Amino acid sequence: MPIDKQLIDRVKKLVGSKWSSSEKAWYVTDNNHYRKLFDLPIREIGESYVEKIDETNKQAFSDFRNQLKLKDYSQNTVINYTSVFANFLIVLKQVNADTLPQPRLRAYFVYCVKHLKIKTSDLNTRINAIKFYYEQVLMMLKMFFDIPRPKKDATESI
Repeated sequence: MPIDKQLIDRVKKLVGSKWSSSEKAWYVTDNNHYRKLFDLPIREIGESYVEKIDETNKQAFSDFRNQLKLKDYSQNTVINYTSVFANFLIVLKQVNADTLPQPRLRAYFVYCVKHLKIKTSDLNTRINAIKFYYEQVLMMLKMFFDIPRPKKDATESI
């Protein structure tokens, strides 16, 4: 394929563009704005996670995304919640999220803190997203009454 210098100059100016010396190609963030710009099909939020989620929980993920749409949450909340809920389902593998016992759920949050070393604000996002699934999708009222919320780190308030 011939090199299009004008296209390369345009791509270099895009936010987040990067050159891969191993692939000898330019990369940009995969988002709907760039997909429109390059005339590529638009992907639904969270679509990249679907193939990584076990068949056991694909319906849970679909129901979760549909409920977020119905509730008309902000774009940022939808992106954040979808990402953390998908990662939760990926960690569960073949364990059905719908029947997950509360001690196992607590163990997941401990895993996030101890092994993933996530910040307090990120843990709260995970708790909120998963709480959304159980309370708003599965209609389990007050599922998280005994999941303690972490105190905010002093370094996060800066």
